[in-house]
Amino acid sequence: MPRDTPSIPTVVASIITRDLALYECFKRKLVNYHAVAGSIKPEVEKLAGKSTTINTIVVAITRFSETIERPTREKPVSVLGRARISLASDVVGVTIRARKSELYEIAKRIGELSPSLSEPTRMFQLSNSIKLIADESEYESLIRASLEGFEITRETTALSRLDIHLPSEAEVAPEFGLFLAELLYRHGIDIRQTYIGEETVLILKRSDGPRAYEVLQEEIDQSRAAAREAKITTKPTRDTKDSQTVVSRST
Repeated sequence: MPRDTPSIPTVVASIITRDLALYECFKRKLVNYHAVAGSIKPEVEKLAGKSTTINTIVVAITRFSETIERPTREKPVSVLGRARISLASDVVGVTIRARKSELYEIAKRIGELSPSLSEPTRMFQLSNSIKLIADESEYESLIRASLEGFEITRETTALSRLDIHLPSEAEVAPEFGLFLAELLYRHGIDIRQTYIGEETVLILKRSDGPRAYEVLQEEIDQSRAAAREAKITTKPTRDTKDSQTVVSRST
C-alpha cells in the first residue's frame, strides 16, 4: 500500500504530462516557467503534501523541460515492455480530510480489514487529506464504516484502476507518464489521475478501463517482440563464428 508522498519534481512532471495542451506548449517553447509555476503551485503543494516555493517549482519545471529534448537511458516504450498490468473495475476514489498525524490511524484501520478484502486499497497522502482507491462494493460494505470519525469530503464512483508493475531496476523518468498519457489519448482515453513509480497507478473512467488495458497490453507485446527480434539480429550465428575461425587460421 503506497503511502509515501511524491517529490516536487515528480508532482510537477505528473501535472504537466496530464495536461497535453500544456505539454505541447512546452515542446514548442511557448511557456513562461514562472507563470506556470505560480499557476500550478496550489496543486503541487496539495499532491506533494507540503508547502514549497515558486523557485523550487521553476527548478523542477526546468529539469522536466530538459528531459523533453534529452533522451533518457531507456525509452519509455522499453520500460513498458518489461511491465505487467492488471485492471480493476468498479473502483471508488475517496478523499478524507485528515492531518498527517492521522495517517497512521487510517492506515491501521485499513490494514486490519486487508484479510477481508479481495482487492488491495491504495492510499496516497496529500497536504491536508488522504486519497483512497478501493473496490467500490468493499468500500460500501466494509471500509466506509471503518472510517467513522473522519471527514469524508468526496466519493467518486464508476472508476477503473489500471496497475502497471515494473521491475525494481527499471528507471522511471518523467517521460514515462507522458508516454502513457499520449498513448491513451491517441485512443480517445483520458487519465483521471496518475501515480508514477515502481508501481504506477492510472485512474480512469470505468468505461475506459478495458480499452486502456487492451491498448497497453498491445504496446507491451509489441515492445517485447521487438526486443526479441533485436537479440536475434545481433546474436552472431555459428557459421559466422566458424568462418572467422577459418580466416584467422589461414592467415
